[in-house]
Amino acid sequence: MRTQRHSGRFRRRFAVVAAVATALAASGGLAHGAPTAEPHLPEITLETPDVAAGGSVTHTIKVSVSEKGRVELHMEPAEGFRWWHLQSEAVDLHRGPVTGPNATCREEPWPNGELLAVCDVVPGETTLTYTVAATADMEAWTIAARASFQAPGDPVKYKELSEFSVLSDDPVEMSYRVFGRDTAARLWSHETYPVEVPGLQKGWRRDHGSGWNAFDALTKLSPISIVNRGGGIVAREPSGLLWYYPVSGLKYSPTLKPRVRVGTGWSIYNSVRGTGDVTRDTHADLIARDKAGVLWLYKGTGVESRPFAARTKVGSGWNVYNAMTGGVDVTRDGIADLYARDTSGVLWLYKGTGNAAAPYAARIKVATGWNAYTAIIAPGDGSDIGKGALLVRDKAGALWWFRGTGVASSPLAPRSFAADTYPYTAWM
Repeated sequence: MRTQRHSGRFRRRFAVVAAVATALAASGGLAHGAPTAEPHLPEITLETPDVAAGGSVTHTIKVSVSEKGRVELHMEPAEGFRWWHLQSEAVDLHRGPVTGPNATCREEPWPNGELLAVCDVVPGETTLTYTVAATADMEAWTIAARASFQAPGDPVKYKELSEFSVLSDDPVEMSYRVFGRDTAARLWSHETYPVEVPGLQKGWRRDHGSGWNAFDALTKLSPISIVNRGGGIVAREPSGLLWYYPVSGLKYSPTLKPRVRVGTGWSIYNSVRGTGDVTRDTHADLIARDKAGVLWLYKGTGVESRPFAARTKVGSGWNVYNAMTGGVDVTRDGIADLYARDTSGVLWLYKGTGNAAAPYAARIKVATGWNAYTAIIAPGDGSDIGKGALLVRDKAGALWWFRGTGVASSPLAPRSFAADTYPYTAWM
């Protein structure tokens, strides 16, 4: 159960009122020198216990106010979770009517179709209650319950937030960003699993700015979710200067933070690829192949100002591959794996070991004929059946999904159509 009260806005306004009252008293500004009672500003307390899938609980909102006003209650996915589909996911959580003494409550529709609980309350203390029930098959969402109070004519809305979880064994499928650089050097991202339109649509993308043609190599360190969490982006200039763009980690903010200079000398590599967390220390790692075919591992540090440790040698002979992509856990053991396509078009899987000294197990043959594709990326699971999906582009420019199976010996399901062609010169 979470119990929270008093918004930051409430505390700031209370401090200002108290300071003004103190100053007036000190200067004799109060009429006849008589003390004036400090105003009783709204107090809001939420009690939001977790709810089990298939069960129900009672939540409460305690409000103490000195004037009549309007209390509103709204629920939405918490920070770190994508938005939910209103017709197929939000309806799995049912909120009952809000009731309470000295309160007149009703439901008011929002423009997007959601219902907002609204109660008119009178001065004094009021306890509002409502039930929350989750369907038996609901996923393990964490929900932010937001309650607010506003008096008529008062521009200030006093807000409180409390989170609760749906106790379920079924995790919420995340949606990820597929990045593409267009011919005008702008970087865009498309969602793999959006909630209102099909994935990877042209009209549903985010602009990440211009100037990205300054780089001859671009890679994500690991999948980047639509709530802006992941390993960030690494970009190399032709001169060999490497830059790191950390992700913000916040849902309602720009995806990327300002870039950090990593260092020079990276032109010795003809391939630089993010691998996800292959060393099992929670930090995304980077691999780089030199022109002699030797593969090197740069272990992630988790420190934005110094994102990589000194390199360690993985092995030689890696120049047989003309495409490598990693970052997803194909075998479902908690360690990121790596796909590599050789020059004859055979696709291989290197299972991650979690050992920085020997990060990959012996390769496993996955499929042939993969020279038919001009781009191979692992953006993260592309749907609720992801398990390490690959997104590929054929020679006509069309995009195809290869959903993951979670089985190392046969990790990819048959392909399915994803989207029409895009005018992108680089994918990640």
